Formats: sequence, C-alpha cells, structure tokens
Amino acid sequence: MKVKEIKKEAKKALKVNYWRCVAIAFFVSMLLGTYKITSNQAISFDTTSISIKSEPFGAVLNSDILRDTIESVSNVQESITNYKPTRGVLANVFNNVTASGSFIFGLLNSFNQLIFHERVWQSILILLGAILTLFYVLFVRNVFVVGEARFFIENRNYSKTNFHRLLFPYKIRKHVSVGLAMMRVMAQEWLWYFTIVGGVIKHYSYAMVPYLLAENPGLSGKEAILLSRRMMNGHKWELFQLDLSLVGWSLLDLFSFHLVGIIFTTPYKNCCFAESYMFFREKAKLAEVDGVELLKDISLEKSGELYPCEDALFQEVKTKKWLHTDYNKNYDFLSLLFMFFVASIAGWIWEVGLHLFQYGEFVNRGTLHGPWLHIYGWGLVLLLVLLKKTRNQPILTFLLALFVCGILEYGTGWYLETFKNARYWDYDGFFLNLHGRVCLEGLIVFGLGGCTFIYFIAPFLDSLFGRIPKKVRILLCLLLSFFYIVDFAYSSKYPNSGDGVSQNLQSITIENTTNLRSNL
Repeated sequence: MKVKEIKKEAKKALKVNYWRCVAIAFFVSMLLGTYKITSNQAISFDTTSISIKSEPFGAVLNSDILRDTIESVSNVQESITNYKPTRGVLANVFNNVTASGSFIFGLLNSFNQLIFHERVWQSILILLGAILTLFYVLFVRNVFVVGEARFFIENRNYSKTNFHRLLFPYKIRKHVSVGLAMMRVMAQEWLWYFTIVGGVIKHYSYAMVPYLLAENPGLSGKEAILLSRRMMNGHKWELFQLDLSLVGWSLLDLFSFHLVGIIFTTPYKNCCFAESYMFFREKAKLAEVDGVELLKDISLEKSGELYPCEDALFQEVKTKKWLHTDYNKNYDFLSLLFMFFVASIAGWIWEVGLHLFQYGEFVNRGTLHGPWLHIYGWGLVLLLVLLKKTRNQPILTFLLALFVCGILEYGTGWYLETFKNARYWDYDGFFLNLHGRVCLEGLIVFGLGGCTFIYFIAPFLDSLFGRIPKKVRILLCLLLSFFYIVDFAYSSKYPNSGDGVSQNLQSITIENTTNLRSNL
C-alpha cells in the first residue's frame, strides 16, 4: 500500500463532501469521548514556552484550563473567575460532569441532586451507571462506529452521501448483532493488551472489523474477526505506517485544543481508513482470501451521486410514518397572522405562569401592556416561513430553530438594553450564555418548542382556523391587529417595566460594582 496515494485519494473524498464529513466525524467523536471536557493535565502558555503540569489528585476542570490559558496568553494579572455556571439545570449537569470526569456518572449525580437532593444511595447510582454504560456501549457507541464507517466508504465514490447513512445499522434492524459483534472485538483486543505487544498487533489485525460490518452487517463477531485477520495478514505494518504519517496532524490537533481535529484531522483520518479498507478489500479478493466471498456489495466499487439503496445487501425496514399531520402545507397570510397572536398569547401565559409558580406573584411580563409577548409570535412565524424547505429533516430543523431563535432573542435583548436602557431577561450564571442575552438551556427549549409548533400545533391551528368563515377570520385578525398596533405604539414610548418585569441597566451596573468591591 502506498501511503501517499491513500492520503491523496482521501483528500479528494473529503473535499467533495467536506461539511458532511466534518459533521459526521465530530458527532461520532463526541459519542466516543474523543473530545473530553476534562483532562488529567493542564496545558498553560506563557510568552516563551508551553508547559504541561501533571495533576496527581484527579482531573482538572476545563474551566481551570481555560482560565490559566487566558491569564497566560493575555498577560492578565488580576484573577479571572472560574467559568462555573450557577443557575439552571444545565449548569448543575455541567458542573457535575466536569468535576467527575465522566458524563454518565456526572449526569446521574446531577439527577440525584436535583430530584432526590442526594438522598439516593451511592451504590444504586453506581449500579445504574454501570447498566447505562453497558447499554450505551452496546447499542449506541458500537453501532455508530459502524455507521460512521459505512458513511465514509460510501463517501469515497458517491458525492452526495447523506447524513442518514450514519444510521445504517438501525435502519436495516441489525443494530443488536452489530453492537454484540463490536463488543466481542473490544473484549478480545482488551485481553490481548495484557501481553502488551500482542495488543498492538491485534489492534491492526482487527482494524477492518467496523468496515466489514459496515459492508455486511450480517457477519457475526467471530466471522468479522477472522476475515479481518486474513485481510491484514502481511499488511499490518502498512497500516501502522499510515498511522505514523498522521502523527503530525494529531499533535497539531492537541495543541489547538481539538480545533484542527474538528475541522480537518478527524474527518481526514476517517477518509484515509476508508481508502485503506477498500485497498485491502481489493487485495483480499485478488488473493481469494477465505471468506472474502462475503464481501459482495459491488455498489461500493461504483460511483455516482447517491448510493443505490435498492441494490443493497440488506434493505432498510420500512417504518410507519412517525407523523400524520400535513406539516408541509402552505400557510396563507391570515393563517400566519392568527398563529402569530396565538403564539404571542401562549408565550405571555407561559411567562406569567412561570413567574407566578416560582415567586408566588402575578406580574405582567414583556414590554407590551396587553396579554401577549410578541417575541414568541415573531419567532414562531419566522420558523414557519424560513424553515419550510427543511421540514422533512427534523434534526436540521431543530438546529436551525436554535439559530433563528438565538438571533431573534439576542437581537431583541441588545435593542432593549441599547435603546431602552433596560434588561427584560438575564441569563448570567447559566451554562454557555452569551452576554446574558441567550443561553444554551433556553435555546434548547425554544428549539423543541419550535419543532412542536411546526410539526403538530401549526397544522392543527391552520385546520381549526380554516373552519371559521372567511369574513369572521378577517374580522378577528383585524381586531387583534388593531389592539396590538395600538399597544405597540403606546409601549414604544412607555414600555411596560417594574419589579419582576425589567431591570434598569444603571442599577445593575451599580449592584455589580458593589459586589465586586465587597469581594475584593
């Protein structure tokens, strides 16, 4: 195998479908734990050198690494407060996961604190953690490793390989057998590592197993291991040389805090290994290796835009349509206007009710004086109009809903603070907040709510609204619009404000200055 040729072909495959390769590689790397949020080493920078400090007493919080880096790079002398969010559910989860170094146990500990207030026995948490970890490794981690391999071996020759190929084992109902087969490989390789040298050899001997299962998910773990061993007989050194040639990219990835890995190294490596698999596959067929007849997906040797699923060895199992509403329908202006008011009123009820539940007092929330929060209305109407072309892709719709809602909420918050000198919501202390105007926790809620509205509520409301006589619909929309415009005009000059509604920015600045002086 010529490593240069393999890498050259890998770069071609990556270039054709770059962003999808990056997204797939990043998603699977997160599942595998490649990008950890804790480290047993703290990397700090100064103007002359890079130093790595060992921490023998446990993992260092990523917030500490971030703080040390910022202090050293920018030569800031004063102490920078650790990034440790103090408010919200995600803040609790983030702090527990970061402190424990384990996503599973951190999540369980967070659940323990939030729900049971740490009254659950530790042994029960450990048992649940072990069960969840086993289930996760078997039916999520292992399956997605094979799904990733399937995506990249198709991506070699098919320029428009879709994201859903990552779910290939699930779609053909082979996720259980694939998960068990991969578990067998993991167990055998782990046992070989007790011999040290044997573990390294078997790592390369079993390297083709995920790709073999990706091509033929009907293989058992034993069959996949035997075939991989035969394919790699006499070729393990070549694969080692490929790994060695990628060390430079791995180091660059390390010192860029995985940024290079996300945008290039990881998807590039996946393309290289997919090319290697097809090379060894061809060699095995020419040599008529025992068992190679099981590799009969000839479509992988062809090329085009999309892989011909109709010619696949295993056909996708057709499932019942998960949603029976006509969410792709077009909405006329009156219907959109009606839904704007429904969403605005529902948002007002939600905000007022939430405040009443939390603080036991009724407060008219929002900048307007009427019973509506128009940011909800504008947001949901924008989602219906802007995301029409992505409605058949729920995951993409959800991600775009996060983006649209984030832009709207941040922009509105900036406008109110800049021109009205008031803050109507404050996410300071929440996990991953931006200037206190938006936060991850709120955006997830908006994204889920937006998808619920797009796929369920909007089609229902449109059908309901269509049953009303047209003249009545027009009159209803005119009345609502009149009261809204009057309220908007009045509130633009005299916005709704007061305790529980908004805070004056000047008073916030004075309060923060007082707190800072007391801490000093």
